[in-house]
Amino acid sequence: MKRIIILLSCFAIFSCQKESSNQDNSMGKYRTSDQSLQLEEEMETEPPRTSQASATQELEKGSKIIKNGNMKFEVTNLEDSKSKVDSLIKSVNAYYENEMYNSYGNRISYSLKIRIPNAKFDSLIIVFEKGIGDLKSKNINAKDVTEEYVDLNVRLENNLAYLSQYQLILKKANSIKEILEVREKIRRIEEEIESKKGRLKYLDDKVNYSTLNLELSELISREVSNSPSFGRRLLNSFNNGIQVFLSFIIGLVNFWPFLVLLFLLFIARRPILSKIRKSK
Repeated sequence: MKRIIILLSCFAIFSCQKESSNQDNSMGKYRTSDQSLQLEEEMETEPPRTSQASATQELEKGSKIIKNGNMKFEVTNLEDSKSKVDSLIKSVNAYYENEMYNSYGNRISYSLKIRIPNAKFDSLIIVFEKGIGDLKSKNINAKDVTEEYVDLNVRLENNLAYLSQYQLILKKANSIKEILEVREKIRRIEEEIESKKGRLKYLDDKVNYSTLNLELSELISREVSNSPSFGRRLLNSFNNGIQVFLSFIIGLVNFWPFLVLLFLLFIARRPILSKIRKSK
């Protein structure tokens, strides 16, 4: 009898230990799941620490300044002035983003959009002021985009860190639902990364190369009384001919009711003449 009691007691103790072990394993699984959820929450709320260090390094490199300007000159010889500008921008490794020639009335001009290395922008402005022609207007402005630039870099680094973490989660996902959810998050993060890279590239281009809108114009009528060349006189005559022709067209338009009446009389002349002949 004692042996039976002892065996029953051992069996009861063994069963309790086994149940306790199963509960511990189950709790371990829940803890693992909770840790996974906590990891995702931390990923959404806490930026990587490396981003702050990167931001500090970027600030130490110096400010990001976008410079733009507009200048208008009146010159005595347009082609000579344009050639001088060509030489100057070539000497500082600048280039024309847009070049337009205009001829209107008694004035000819060049409208030039120049991209200039940031370090050479101010010095080139001074050279233009001294050696191009009569300065009519000038407007130079600068925009500090350092804060936006640093912020974009921090956010980009965060996105890259999140992307790598979600890629690890994707490898451990078990169900199709989890795989689809993680892939959707990865897709959104990749879109944000591309957007930020594009904006940073745009800012780098605007910071590294400043923009100057330069206009050179020449008043042609000044040369009429100073023995102009045959080519200049021919050009003036051609422009004057165009103006006269346009004035003639405008004059005809002013008399359009009379022109319509004459046209109708011309069409109806035969019936009218035939009636007159029959009446005779």
